[in-house]
Amino acid sequence: MGKEVYSYNSECLTCNDRPILPIMGEFHFSRYPEGEWKTALKKMQQGGVDIVAAYVFWIHHEEAEGEWDFSGRRNLKAFLNCCQEAGMKVWLRIGPWAHGECRNGGFPDWLVEKEKRGKLSLRTDDPQYLKYVDIFFTKIAEQADGYMHKDGGPVIGIQIENEYGHAGGPSDREEGMAHMRTLRVMAEKKGLTAPYFSATGWGGAYGPEGFLPVLGGYVDAPWANHTHELAASENFLFQPFHDDANIASDFAEGQSGFTFDTSKFPYLTAELGGGLQVTAHRRTYPYPEDIEAQTICMLGAGANLIGYYMYHGGVNPDGKYTTLQESKATGYANDLPVKSYDFQTCLRENGLPSESYYRLRKHHFFIKNTQELLAPAKVYLPDNISEPASAEDMETLRSMEHLTDYGDYNGFPVFSGKPLA
Repeated sequence: MGKEVYSYNSECLTCNDRPILPIMGEFHFSRYPEGEWKTALKKMQQGGVDIVAAYVFWIHHEEAEGEWDFSGRRNLKAFLNCCQEAGMKVWLRIGPWAHGECRNGGFPDWLVEKEKRGKLSLRTDDPQYLKYVDIFFTKIAEQADGYMHKDGGPVIGIQIENEYGHAGGPSDREEGMAHMRTLRVMAEKKGLTAPYFSATGWGGAYGPEGFLPVLGGYVDAPWANHTHELAASENFLFQPFHDDANIASDFAEGQSGFTFDTSKFPYLTAELGGGLQVTAHRRTYPYPEDIEAQTICMLGAGANLIGYYMYHGGVNPDGKYTTLQESKATGYANDLPVKSYDFQTCLRENGLPSESYYRLRKHHFFIKNTQELLAPAKVYLPDNISEPASAEDMETLRSMEHLTDYGDYNGFPVFSGKPLA
């Protein structure tokens, strides 16, 4: 590890100047017993996952101010070491605010209380807030020392904040962009560097220059503030750079649009729902057929990073002073299970694979075997074939074509030139 040169162009990610199309799966180390990490990572690999994405939830490590805990399942250093031994790359999501259905979105209670008392302003460039972020990033950097890609380690990506400008953050765009840049500079000064820095791309979230925007899509919305059936989802249409308006609709319902130029970036996903977490008021079931179909539609529409949230479920750790799940009691929109973060996903909280695991695996290994061909391929939505009028249209064929200039690839014939008649 560490010898590869990672980059990107407007079409895809690259490694040593060769196109790649990785599979990324979310797995929260602090929500899983440390003695089972190696087995969990092996199962993810066997499912075709190349990159592990993981939040570092602040409240899991500093419930009381100044009392840090990186022991047991909270041991970030040990987790990164497991990833390196397993040959898995890592996309570290360092916040400071994460969400992830965690209490206060991951902020410790003592920090939230300081804002309530007017001592600081969270998720801004307020120097008092940044003072605590600086300490948090220092602690992460100590744990991750030696595991950055530049040092031969597995961390090739870092996400700053989450849903910033969509779920919280200032309404002023320039102020929001400036804060994202501030956080990146702070992280890099601590040695938290990687070939890729990412930011949420959907729902008008702030993604300044220097960040790769990542998108997502879910087959339902357990966080929606109602219990009736959702309308047919456009996630099942072939739409490049699709903006799923249902994501985080509990924070900003109906908010959409991009703050980045889609012509300059590859279409990357980090939150394709590998399942769905239940809430107290809306207990949705992710049909494996839907999970598979959504991945096919995103891939067909040109997605060049297939990232799942979640891929492996878990269980909230015990808190020292409170439970650690999102709840209405803390001012959030949903009541989540106190312990279970199973997510009904590919690998369940008990480690057992679901039907979705097997349905997706065959696509993942197809992608692995054809990624140099598939990643730079152009997406054509044929104008000689009628497209569905809307997501509710269940009669018209949904179609697309991926075409390249290759005539043959590893023995496989490849169409080239104009879209087929």
